Amino acid sequence: GKLDSRKITDYGMEFDGQYWHYIDKWLLALARSGHVNEGIHIAKNCFPAFFDEGHGGIRWKLSVDSTAPPSLRRAGPSDDTLVALIVFSILEADRVRSDDDNSDDAPSLSNEIQILKSALIGYKPRVTNDPLGWGLEAMYDQYLTGKPRTRMLASIHESALHPSHLSLPFRLYGAMIGARVAGEEVAPKVKVDRLVEMALKYEENIMEHGNEEHSSINRVMLAVCLLCPGAVGKRAGDPTVSLNA
Repeated sequence: GKLDSRKITDYGMEFDGQYWHYIDKWLLALARSGHVNEGIHIAKNCFPAFFDEGHGGIRWKLSVDSTAPPSLRRAGPSDDTLVALIVFSILEADRVRSDDDNSDDAPSLSNEIQILKSALIGYKPRVTNDPLGWGLEAMYDQYLTGKPRTRMLASIHESALHPSHLSLPFRLYGAMIGARVAGEEVAPKVKVDRLVEMALKYEENIMEHGNEEHSSINRVMLAVCLLCPGAVGKRAGDPTVSLNA
């Protein structure tokens, strides 16, 4: 039967819930594929549920009924909040530039953007050596004025891009995506190229001997890495976000 998420309060997360970091990437994909209106409508519809007005941050996860579990009702400024600002700004810039006759059907995200900007005043972007986190930080740093994390990301690239992270491949592939997008500023290209070769051999071996846990997301992440900078790289018309504005 059909699951009506509006009638379920799943604080135990039996049904896993809704993750902001999946939504923000879907919104970027819609922008890149020309479905700007759809992306804006989704952004406006989900923003009230994910944003904590009292503490000024994006909740990283909701229950399946779009309510916040007790432990996530409070959310302060975070990298999720920052990525929301980046992706909303891209959608809004695309909306303004659009020559589509139906562009007027999409409402402006300017109000949500201003709320996010206000919430992030004084926020200092974090840096982690967790491979997936490091990769996302490298990927999104290109959208920030002055690329404030570049030096710190470069200083710990050896840890984030260590081959031992193949124990959970998609996390290493996330680091490789960030490194290929950000380029030599964060990690030597030769190092990343070696990891790509290693990853291709690893996935070939897995396919020959049967699938493993997370095999689908592993291959999707590696495919994105091979296509980098592709859709995730900053484009000439993309806005640059200032945390002091």
